[in-house]
Amino acid sequence: MRKPLPKRKIRLRGQILLSILISIGIFAILAHALFTLIASSFDLVNFNRSRITARHLAQERIELIRNMPYADIGTVGGIPNGTIEDEENIVRNGLNFIIKTTIIYIDDDFNGSGIGNNTDYKRVRVEVSWEGLAASKKNPVVLITDINSQGANGATSGGTLVVLVFDANGDPVPQAQVTIVASSIDPPVNSTYDTSDEGEVSLPGAIACDSCYEITVEKTDYSTDRTYSTSEVTNPIKPHASVIEGDITQVSFAIDLTGTINISSKDSRVNNFTDLGNVPFRLRGNKIIGTNAFGQYVYKFDQTLSTDGSGNYNLDDAEWDTYSIIMPALTSYDISGSNPVQPLSLLPSDTINVIFSVEPHTDHSFLAIVKDPSQNLVASASARLFNGGAYDQTLPTGATGSADFGQAFFSGLEEKTYNIEATASGYLNFSGSFDVSGYSTGEVVLTPE
Repeated sequence: MRKPLPKRKIRLRGQILLSILISIGIFAILAHALFTLIASSFDLVNFNRSRITARHLAQERIELIRNMPYADIGTVGGIPNGTIEDEENIVRNGLNFIIKTTIIYIDDDFNGSGIGNNTDYKRVRVEVSWEGLAASKKNPVVLITDINSQGANGATSGGTLVVLVFDANGDPVPQAQVTIVASSIDPPVNSTYDTSDEGEVSLPGAIACDSCYEITVEKTDYSTDRTYSTSEVTNPIKPHASVIEGDITQVSFAIDLTGTINISSKDSRVNNFTDLGNVPFRLRGNKIIGTNAFGQYVYKFDQTLSTDGSGNYNLDDAEWDTYSIIMPALTSYDISGSNPVQPLSLLPSDTINVIFSVEPHTDHSFLAIVKDPSQNLVASASARLFNGGAYDQTLPTGATGSADFGQAFFSGLEEKTYNIEATASGYLNFSGSFDVSGYSTGEVVLTPE
């Protein structure tokens, strides 16, 4: 029979095993650090090599443009128009490089400013970015140069098109993309420019024309603003821009960070506001882009939507605006309350969570919204609606957090004038009247005692 090992030898073997494990752990840490260092060095070498190639490409493009006839210096479809592509892909050293060229006229204050003397020289901006493992991401190579004409002043015909871009607070929006298209002029224009730090794009030398410059302004994570043709909107507030010979045309646009509207549809109070799916609704903003042939407003956002089977609808990329939820024509529902109460104000980059409840549609109904003088909703107030005849109904306003918070919905009415009385603890009694025709709403303001 084999004798057991002495305790001293067992402890010695345990110490050896522990030492081996510690050594393996230290080796793994050092190997990982070494691998990370090698990988980082490799990425840095690749990035520097790609950046050097990009700089060479940018310098090549600058030198090519410098040696061109002055009249040809411009981008295809740009202002000024020329023979240079505004964006081009070139493969070098197995990488795809994107070369973006922007050329504009510059008005130099040295020899006096103003129309007819504002195209002193051309400013060329070449941006080169690249793809791959060591992509340029947000650090492209950018070279800028100014090129003078061979003439004394470089004067040219046309007018000046100035685009100003502001946010919701009226502050300039830098590096917004301004796309200008004018297909009816010769040569046609189709180019994109970035706004300056002052939110401006100034384009002297624009060909004179009437309502031909289609302008669209956008930026990543921002809303979009643009001009409209009369075929889109009969009387647009912001029509396609015109340029007059020897004059300045200035057009302003407003964009800002978009937000989110999360909408949930619920059944009536009688049915305990349970989730109600597949409810169609119309979501309309308050911004107007013009009027139609009948003089009616055309809204920038006006869509008929529907909640899903669970009663939810999420609108991402919503522009800052004031929104209303409306039942579409020929609906089978009426809105019996919403929380928060309508209209809904969405600020830039904000999120609104709104729930609305519905009841079966009737030809005439009234939604009473009970508030205090500070516009705070009053829960559990008593609202009595009557007309001195057969109709007399008293309902409490919804509790805090419910879909009809501070609201009471009366349905099955006639098209006539109704009296309303409202009472709540701590408030003076209210008495008034409202005309009811179709789906009607009215605010009842209770004054504190």
